Amino acid sequence: MPIIPDAKKDIKDLIVAGCRVQLFFRAIERGQWTVQGTVRCGVDDHAAEQSFCTASYPTREEAEQEALKQAADLLGNNVDRNTSRIINWN
Repeated sequence: MPIIPDAKKDIKDLIVAGCRVQLFFRAIERGQWTVQGTVRCGVDDHAAEQSFCTASYPTREEAEQEALKQAADLLGNNVDRNTSRIINWN
């Protein structure tokens, strides 16, 4: 879905679990908000991108919370190698 020029003013860039997450906020009819998002992970030939969109919500904050939940769901249960649950007894 193309971004409306006015929507370019309301963009949030985040890094979640080492991946770039970009949220595009849009005010729609009757004061409702929706968010289009993109999750980008990897580098060069191993890069992947997934897009998502929230339903409409009565506030921008509620739409953002849902967008962050969807982004987290797309990222899955990534665990940093430095915080692995495997114990090294050496």
